[in-house]
Amino acid sequence: MIRFDNVHKAFGENQVLRGFTLDVNEGETMVIIGFSGTGKSVAIKHIVGLLEPDEGTVHVDGVEVGSLTRRELYALRAKIGYVFQFAALFDSLTIAENVAMGLRKQGTLTEAEIDHRVNEALELVDLDPSVREKLPAELSGGMRKRVGIARAIALRPKYLLYDEPTTGLDPVTSAIIDALMVRMQRQLGVTGIVITHDMRSAYTVGTRIAMLYEGQVRQVGTVDEIRHSTDPVVRQFIEGRAELEPAEAARA
Repeated sequence: MIRFDNVHKAFGENQVLRGFTLDVNEGETMVIIGFSGTGKSVAIKHIVGLLEPDEGTVHVDGVEVGSLTRRELYALRAKIGYVFQFAALFDSLTIAENVAMGLRKQGTLTEAEIDHRVNEALELVDLDPSVREKLPAELSGGMRKRVGIARAIALRPKYLLYDEPTTGLDPVTSAIIDALMVRMQRQLGVTGIVITHDMRSAYTVGTRIAMLYEGQVRQVGTVDEIRHSTDPVVRQFIEGRAELEPAEAARA
């Protein structure tokens, strides 16, 4: 389980998280939605210790992340795959080298074992072995996303964190990435957290959905509960409306 308990985080005068509380259960895919700049990506960076809360705690598997030593934090990160918004591949490295990077950093596998893991990960995301020696610039945006996922799953993580996985992709490619995320959860049994503003994607991949608004969870529920929410702010977001109706604003 991943647990956020009353997490506050500010950057100077900008108070981003204001008591963010959320439980992510083992085996589920939690989707976090919300307006741009509301702190969705800030929240998940606390899970891997890239950020520390000003107040409150973040626990992974019952252990408080902020209490870990450097060595313990590295051990935790080995259990977590992180898929960055724009894949974050290294342009000067081949696809195989990009996927193998985390495995080499761990230093526990032979080159033959690393090579096998790379092939295995590329196959899981439906990429032909012929892409191994290509550079990221030679691939489409959707293929680069898949390489980013392959790099994350090559570590055989317990948790997968996706930061805006469909941003910048056309609808068909987005649907392919969504199907891939669902398959990762079913085949690998990983617990996932997906940050997105794409409601079609949220409804497809989510077990539950939480809306982050003004630094707190506005509502959390199943896909059907969020789809049929009566909360005016949630409805504005999922319907993509520019502003609330007067009657809604009075209830917001």
